[in-house]
Amino acid sequence: MKKPYRVVAMGGGYASAYLLKALKSKIKDGLIHLTIIDRNNYHVFHGLVSEMLVGKVQSGNIISPARTLFEGADFHNAEIESVDFSAKKIITTRFLDGKKYSVYYDHLVIGLGSFDDVSRFHGLSENTFRLKSYWGVFKLKNHIVNMFEVAEIEPDPHERARLLTFVIAGANYAGIEVATELDEYAELLTKKYYKKINYAEVKIIVINSGKGVLPELAQRYPRLSAYAKKTLDKSHIDILYNTRLISATPFEACLSSNKKISTRTIISCTGNRQSPLFDDWSLKQDDSGRLETDEYLNVFKEQQIWAAGDCASVPHPKGGRCPPLAIFAMTQGKHIGKNIIRTIEKKPLKPYRFTGLGDACCLSRRKAVGHLYGLQVTGLLAWITWRLFMLIYLPVNNRRVRTLFDWAVWPFIGREIVSIHANNPVSVNELYFDRQQLILKQGDDGNGMYIITEGEVEVYKDTQEEPQEILATLKTGEYFGDIAVFKNCQRTANVRAKTRVKLLELKRGAAMLMKESIH
Repeated sequence: MKKPYRVVAMGGGYASAYLLKALKSKIKDGLIHLTIIDRNNYHVFHGLVSEMLVGKVQSGNIISPARTLFEGADFHNAEIESVDFSAKKIITTRFLDGKKYSVYYDHLVIGLGSFDDVSRFHGLSENTFRLKSYWGVFKLKNHIVNMFEVAEIEPDPHERARLLTFVIAGANYAGIEVATELDEYAELLTKKYYKKINYAEVKIIVINSGKGVLPELAQRYPRLSAYAKKTLDKSHIDILYNTRLISATPFEACLSSNKKISTRTIISCTGNRQSPLFDDWSLKQDDSGRLETDEYLNVFKEQQIWAAGDCASVPHPKGGRCPPLAIFAMTQGKHIGKNIIRTIEKKPLKPYRFTGLGDACCLSRRKAVGHLYGLQVTGLLAWITWRLFMLIYLPVNNRRVRTLFDWAVWPFIGREIVSIHANNPVSVNELYFDRQQLILKQGDDGNGMYIITEGEVEVYKDTQEEPQEILATLKTGEYFGDIAVFKNCQRTANVRAKTRVKLLELKRGAAMLMKESIH
């Protein structure tokens, strides 16, 4: 009996899910064997991230088990280390101990999606929340509630204001949906749960590099963009136009206008990059790093290499390139499946002809803007349409049922406002500080020590003299803050950044463990 053709999909997103749909009959017939490789054994549905952040849907509703989603295919849960195109082999490693595995293919489908670009400004990776990964979203959800918990007991008005200021970088779909949901959430929390906090104390600031909101809509559908702007102008949200976030520290958002916003919460909704695997490949890429395909979705026809989704630069039938939207990943994955079958059956390939369906942006409070096949809708009708499509796009049935149930009951039983913290006394964090920013303040409690991984800091004490006497300058590889930690006392001096500084923060438990292991 002839061996089945080995089709391997890299990435467990929509492209792979719809590839499976297209190949299912041939898999059952034994003609094709499909393997899907992903580092996570779940699929993240980003359409409901903003509602998950504010407790409208349960945290687990935005993730679907890979074993359910990819039923009928082999699922290979491992990290992709490299691809040997000449041998048609993928090398993977397991998380347990790094053991390597080899996966061979006849057809390779690349659907790796996109990743956060943490190189766009200083402090992005260390001091901002990002929404690409499930853990990033879950961490932000808990952090938001925790800010209200801490603010309610904070006596210092400056620190209280910092705790209740939320900065969002990006006025795109993701940024606006997060901002509007957070605004409604803040009003609910202060009215019902946190009676010592006034709603007016909460500040939600959107940093927008352009002059309008929702750039995805502004060019083709200016009426929708104008409706969204009008709705935002009536809200509690401040939008700073023609402004960029240039650095993020644990205490401030530093802007291109030279303004600094005191905050404990910076959410980055801008900038993606492609998989670092692409850097080692000779496959053609466009200016944004996406893999270029032909109209059949081939990256390298002779090698049977295909690409779809956010990582693929696919020619749009009407000109230009297809946008990185879920609906295009779905239709591209399905089209690749059909073309693989045509290749096996020695039939001519068919070009990709999908031009789009429409999209929408939820503005919370039962409002949205959107378009469907060119028909523009706003307000309540758009919001209902948006919710219907969210249900349709959820990839597995049990998540649809659970989400529908959450939507039906939360107005009556309330939202999820639990803040979960890992009980990890030996935590280590990466931090970034700008020049002249205070890192440690004399008199504060000593709850952690710091190792300098990049830059220089200055140590000085509070005095009436000007200029202040610098007691020491510490450089890369040196550390500070250990005295107050080990003696369990208050800080005996101030420490500020002399240059831009990157640090490793060792909480008290980690510092004590390190001391014990050395001695």
